[in-house]
Amino acid sequence: MPNAEYVTRQILGNVPPGWTSLFYVAALAAWAVAVILFGRRFLRQRRGRPPELGERRQSLGAGMGGIVSYLAFHRQLLRDTYAGIAHLLTFYGFLVLFIGTCLVFLEHDTPLHFFYGWFYQIASLIIDLGGVAFILGLAMFLGRRLRHGHGRILRAWWVTTLSVLLLVAAVSGFLLEGSRIAVDLPAHERWSSVGYSVALVLREFGMEGERALVLHRLLWAGHAAVCVAFFVLLPWKFFSHLVFSPISWATRTIEPRGRLRLTDLPQQAPGAVVWADLSRRDLLQVDACTTCGRCNTVCPATAAGKPLRPREVVLDIRRAMDGSPGRKSDDADSPSNLAELIADETIWSCTTCGACNHACPVGIDVYGKIVELRRGRVETGIVPEAAEQLFESTAAHFNPFRRPNRDRLQWAQGLDVSVAEPGEAIELLYWVGCAGSFDDDGQRVARAMIKILNGLGICFRVLGTRERCTGDPARRLGEEGLFQQLAAENLALFKEHSVQRVLTHCPHCFNTFRNEYSELGGQYVVEHHSQFLERMIAEKRLRLGGPKQGAITFHDPCYLSRGNDETQAPRSVLAALVGEGLREMPRHGSNSFCCGAGGGSLWLDVQGQERVENLRAVEAVSTGAAVVATACPFCKTMLRTGTLALGLPSDTPDVKDIAELVVEAQGW
Repeated sequence: MPNAEYVTRQILGNVPPGWTSLFYVAALAAWAVAVILFGRRFLRQRRGRPPELGERRQSLGAGMGGIVSYLAFHRQLLRDTYAGIAHLLTFYGFLVLFIGTCLVFLEHDTPLHFFYGWFYQIASLIIDLGGVAFILGLAMFLGRRLRHGHGRILRAWWVTTLSVLLLVAAVSGFLLEGSRIAVDLPAHERWSSVGYSVALVLREFGMEGERALVLHRLLWAGHAAVCVAFFVLLPWKFFSHLVFSPISWATRTIEPRGRLRLTDLPQQAPGAVVWADLSRRDLLQVDACTTCGRCNTVCPATAAGKPLRPREVVLDIRRAMDGSPGRKSDDADSPSNLAELIADETIWSCTTCGACNHACPVGIDVYGKIVELRRGRVETGIVPEAAEQLFESTAAHFNPFRRPNRDRLQWAQGLDVSVAEPGEAIELLYWVGCAGSFDDDGQRVARAMIKILNGLGICFRVLGTRERCTGDPARRLGEEGLFQQLAAENLALFKEHSVQRVLTHCPHCFNTFRNEYSELGGQYVVEHHSQFLERMIAEKRLRLGGPKQGAITFHDPCYLSRGNDETQAPRSVLAALVGEGLREMPRHGSNSFCCGAGGGSLWLDVQGQERVENLRAVEAVSTGAAVVATACPFCKTMLRTGTLALGLPSDTPDVKDIAELVVEAQGW
């Protein structure tokens, strides 16, 4: 057993002093270059708009705690198990190697001396295992990238370069360690399990003694050069996500996913025409993109073969920031026109379902950027004819269905509906909405809700012909001014009636009242009808008396599930109806697939290879359920259309809102 003081290694003992000095100078220069380039990029991000009105960010402590938790547990990344494990191995392997490098630096360049004896042996083992994890993680990334069957991967050389460079650094590090050990093969270096094994292989090829020393010096120079190159390239393209992604995650907002940012009109023109029109947070997030493609995988427009690819929208904004070809101006520092990089059909394909935001492992608000691009198009007068008609109808008739507002109560014929008198205080306002007033499917939901409210003896009021659109479709299509005008008029009406609570069966209206009118001064309790029904069941005011339906599958509306994190309430209602008869679709809850109607797409239909509602209908039919339940009038219309389009026999699943199912169960 060797003396503990000899159980160590001579750091840089075989490296000429001039080489060491050159490395330190090069490393410091590389760090300086990286800091300068990152500083320039941060300044470019600062050219964006300041934080939006009412934007709520995490506190500094919460943000730092969030990033520590994010990196430590990789919960967001592990939603894709393969990629999550690969990143976990790469991250922790890199962390161990970085700590090992710091230990070597402290031992060699400071008065601290601890790198010997049992500490040296255990540290050597851990560092080697960290290197193995690092290489394995990188190999997993490269393996997926090289497989042609994995379509979501961005096969760009500047993305692959990072993994290759890091892999070269890791492999050269092990070869460097092996050549050092191969010189005289000390027994205590067996703790360096990988390095010792490499040394044995090298000695099989005659690499020992002086020949091993020469190889060691050459490998040291090569490894040092790779490390310096990594530092220099750190601010470049895909490399920079190593810095920007954690910052993006730590500084993300705590807003509900369904809420859109508010523009300070008329002081600020809405929308983005050039990249500097986007917010500073937008531009930071653009640089944080990891190009993983998870957003593309979950996007309904992409699945239907429409022009939209969420990742490519983000990368095109980055191209504009980089000053890529496509700029209008010859000024090398001027912002590029986004319309030249991102086609109109691309942004009008978005259903604003929020699946891209939900899937993004670094918290990028993709659909918020798409709405900003839409606002920019509207400001410059570049809108599809269908969108223009929607704006005109909403402005003239207060609804997007091009129907006179005086027809808003036609759906209520034969029902006992209490319409509020002018100035009457309203404790509970039932908001019927435009779909509930003018669309056949929505009217059936509204009629069912009136029967439930009356059957339960609930005191409520509706606004009748004084109700007008919340502005949601116009806003999602980019008409921010029209939205704020409608919101101001509705809020004034609410104030006149001293409204305390709002009940709505439309998730879009629910989201607008709850998350967006509140930013404009709306102070009231907002409840979706699924939440209302769940509460009535819990309070035993609504007794459904056990299962009365066959097997049911439930389609989660995007603006209820992802937009407002409500997935349990409708399932509680269905559980009271069918017991264990609920059959979930492959994609459900927060991972639900869009029906295809959101973001104004019910009126504005960009053609693709397939229809979104048909894709979702296939999933619904695959469950074998007799009924497809919904909690949104738009979803009901789209799923009914989708199931009919499949050309199934007469036993095609029926599509009904949960309110209709409750009415049927009660016999009202």
